[in-house]
Amino acid sequence: MNIELLQSQHDALRLLAERVLLAIADEGSPRPLGALRWQFARELMAHLALEDHIFYPSMKRRADDSLRETVAQLQVEVAPLAQSFSQYMAQWNDDRIARDWRSFCQETRDMIEAIMRRIDKENRLLKALTIETGSKAPQIRRAG
Repeated sequence: MNIELLQSQHDALRLLAERVLLAIADEGSPRPLGALRWQFARELMAHLALEDHIFYPSMKRRADDSLRETVAQLQVEVAPLAQSFSQYMAQWNDDRIARDWRSFCQETRDMIEAIMRRIDKENRLLKALTIETGSKAPQIRRAG
């Protein structure tokens, strides 16, 4: 696994997020988007698991103290976001979405904004790692 994989997952998540935002753009007209929401959720949760179990542990073994501290902080910060997203998915079932479309749209925009801020932060770290190691991105070995 390498950094390009993480960046490509970020890109895929961004595209899915844009599709979700497009689907909720009209607050006056509820639209079915269960499959799209669950696709986004699966991609996000798989990505978070990859980061938590492979990427962050690998980066914590690097020699650069500053990098290790940054990665440790990022790992700590992602837990509340993942928990918040899980709660959001559990709270917004199809029936509740249909009953309270406007609130769903607002909470969805807020959630996606938080996730995109996080992705942007991680992309800055990944870019710095790529620059630090030269033109070739470092390989990240599986933990354990």
